[in-house]
Amino acid sequence: MHLFVDPSAIAGFFTLMFLEIILGIDNIIFISILSKKLPHNQRNKARYTGLILALFMRFGLLIITSFLVNLKNPIFINKFFVFSIKEIILLIGGIFLFIKTIFELFNYVNIIVKKNKKNIRKSSFWCIVTEIVILDAILSIDSVMTAIGMIQNLSIIISAVIISTIFMIFLSNLFIKFINSQKKIIVLCLCLLLIISLNLIIESLGFYIPKEYLYISIGFYLFVETINQIRKRNKIKQKQKEPLRKKIYNIIYRIINNKKENQINKKKDLFLIEKEDKIYNYINNKNNINKIENQEIKILINILKFNNNKIQNIIIPQEKIIWINITENYESIKNKLLHISHNMILICENELNEIIGVVPKKKLLRIIKNNEDIYNFSIKYPPFIIPDTINTINLLHLLRYCKNNCIIVSNESGIVIGLIKPKDIFNIIVGKFLDKKNTPKVIINDKNWIVTGSMNLNNLKKILNITTLNNSSNCISIADFLIKNNKNIPKTGTTIYSKPYYFYIIKSNLYKIHLIKITQDKKNNFH
Repeated sequence: MHLFVDPSAIAGFFTLMFLEIILGIDNIIFISILSKKLPHNQRNKARYTGLILALFMRFGLLIITSFLVNLKNPIFINKFFVFSIKEIILLIGGIFLFIKTIFELFNYVNIIVKKNKKNIRKSSFWCIVTEIVILDAILSIDSVMTAIGMIQNLSIIISAVIISTIFMIFLSNLFIKFINSQKKIIVLCLCLLLIISLNLIIESLGFYIPKEYLYISIGFYLFVETINQIRKRNKIKQKQKEPLRKKIYNIIYRIINNKKENQINKKKDLFLIEKEDKIYNYINNKNNINKIENQEIKILINILKFNNNKIQNIIIPQEKIIWINITENYESIKNKLLHISHNMILICENELNEIIGVVPKKKLLRIIKNNEDIYNFSIKYPPFIIPDTINTINLLHLLRYCKNNCIIVSNESGIVIGLIKPKDIFNIIVGKFLDKKNTPKVIINDKNWIVTGSMNLNNLKKILNITTLNNSSNCISIADFLIKNNKNIPKTGTTIYSKPYYFYIIKSNLYKIHLIKITQDKKNNFH
């Protein structure tokens, strides 16, 4: 015990303990990697068992110190190399560690490729423990030799080794957690072990490379990695401050973008453009994946941004609201109704703010025709009025309870400032409904073409690459051609054949043809 009171012995003890911990870093790295091959519930047990058994092995090495000192005596000499027992052990250990590290690197790459397979085989417990003991013994030779060279007292050496081993047990646990949190560290650790194994082989051949170089490189990497981790943590903190909606949008956008990169052909999307009408026509769904997915992205963005819209930006403003004054005579009201395309009409008394009801147009015409009281009819359809301060998300819920699909918006003073319909919400999220202004003249699908009746026949031939159409002389539009062939305006659902095409009338009335489907296959129609 008097040795632990001696200042020089205490200094030697702490110096040796520190060196044992530093020299045990390579042990910790490999133990951490080996234990990862076991099931999670056996990893700590394997580490502790392996290190404790390795500790006893170190005691055995330390007890025969006199023999270890003589390990440096040469037993095999030639003109190139001089081998002692120590060099032979280092050479065998270095080769073993090199092969093992190469195998682990190969295994790591294999796991990346096959990580989705459920039947990944786990190594046996005692196999891993044996590997830990063997490798720890090989990698401990340098630390044992350091201990013998520094201090001659066996009790101080054993005490320092025990404490350093306890530190290694705790450090290995922390190191495992660090490796699990930073997957890329595994490759670095394996590369580090590869360098250590090569260093052992080179040292056994008589070429000594100071280990300070290795430790400096490790320290420099740890410094760089620490900076990266601090930056990463600050970046995560900064992202946490972002609005939740923005985070959701970024995730969805990333998912769609990845899907697009994997599935989209590198060729440019094909669009047929009719310059006169400035219409973009879809080619087909297969060649036009990018355009469809861009539309999906826009819809997702619009949904996420929907709550940011002010209700004033959604409403139909007051000056554009069409309403009927109940005080006017029936004939005047009837004339107005015939020129209104809306299905639901506001009934007011002298001014818009005096709303009586929101009534169906057809029923109102019937009331006028039967000369019944409009007021008594209108009060059966009371208006649904909301304040302009309401949240847009709540507006969606209110639309569910609005029977006439028409919500009146008023300000704090009770003055009507606008009107909202489901169509207006749909326009914000998906886009405007097709009407006469924005309906494409040609929509090209995989096996058919949909065209408007007013489509110029010559332009249609160029776009669809149609060479000839029988009996098409003096016809300006496709509708003229079909009327000429049918000898009258065909009804909706009629199919007209003009070699080699079938023309299916999607929509028509007594005066004109609105939409036509063209196909070369009779079965490919809307029947």
